[in-house]
Amino acid sequence: MGKKRITQLLEGLKENQLHELHNSAAIYTVAQVAVNELQQQSLQITEPPIAALPSTLEIIDKTELLKQYGSYRACRKAAKERGIKFSRTPSWEQLAVAFTYADAFQQIIKSYVETYPNPKLKGTTFEISLK
Repeated sequence: MGKKRITQLLEGLKENQLHELHNSAAIYTVAQVAVNELQQQSLQITEPPIAALPSTLEIIDKTELLKQYGSYRACRKAAKERGIKFSRTPSWEQLAVAFTYADAFQQIIKSYVETYPNPKLKGTTFEISLK
């Protein structure tokens, strides 16, 4: 075997060794991340889950609003009573989306309050801004 061939084989071995080293480092990194996540999960205190998004969201549309409130003016009044405010005169579509979101927010808040009740909140009203 010639010197040139031995040099080529040594270079191939070095390349293989380098690839093996990179693969080992990648495997170690993935394993370390997995171990860290498992440790985090085992350290977490098991509390009831925070109120999640409603599983089914009832989409409200103009027809539903008219059926429920009878007119645009009555719908606007109902929106105001529920704390829904607009920066300018809303379209039917904006009213419908606002009522849909308000219902979803109400479900989330109700679920959260039932999960984490606090008697000191009795009589408290929250106003949420989406600015």
